[in-house]
Amino acid sequence: MSYQKFAYYYDSLMDEDFYSGYLHFIMNNAIFETVLELGCGTGIMAIELSKLNKTVYATDLSKQMLEVAKMNATEANVDLMLGKIDMCDFIINEPVDLILCMCDSLNYILTPNKVLKVFQNVFNALKEDGTFIFDVHSLHKINVTFEDYVEEAEDDDFYFKWTVRKIAEGKIRHHVQIVDQENHDRVDERHEQQTYPVETYVDLLKKAGFNNIHYYSDFKEYDEQDDRVIFVVKK
Repeated sequence: MSYQKFAYYYDSLMDEDFYSGYLHFIMNNAIFETVLELGCGTGIMAIELSKLNKTVYATDLSKQMLEVAKMNATEANVDLMLGKIDMCDFIINEPVDLILCMCDSLNYILTPNKVLKVFQNVFNALKEDGTFIFDVHSLHKINVTFEDYVEEAEDDDFYFKWTVRKIAEGKIRHHVQIVDQENHDRVDERHEQQTYPVETYVDLLKKAGFNNIHYYSDFKEYDEQDDRVIFVVKK
């Protein structure tokens, strides 16, 4: 999966309060100076961390997302280090204090074996006592909240329609349609995501070498009925 035209509209559809809440959660759960972000998207969190004088390596598989991240960094007057990385297949020269994988990016990894590979790569890229923070959709969100989900909106700027269909247990297909009302550009993209029980992620993390594993629901105590599961994992 690689976002294409949708990357240029992504920020306008995101909730800014989510990033501020996530930043507060990160600062309360990790001690760090160097950061590797996997699936950085448009670079919003990487930019905020850079403003706090952290050394941030922001990476994504999507060339278009990285282009938007570069534009956002320039606008914010931040010198952001950007690179194209497949989280299933990477190594870094110097280990870091913190690795992030936010905004359900891990759910685009569609098999347990590949998720394990991501966790192994992360383990090898972390310093001793380093921290790995990532989030995934809960099974409740995939199987209940997203069942036959449709969101549609239209204003003077653009028309937007987002349809989600469950295609297997824990697996969904997104269909995003956008029409830019000003320049008549069109987006029509499909993406698949897969999630697993919390116990599966814990088992895969342990297989990768992690033992200090905690998980939460949207920055608070875990509840399986909530939509997002956030893991804080210490090496």
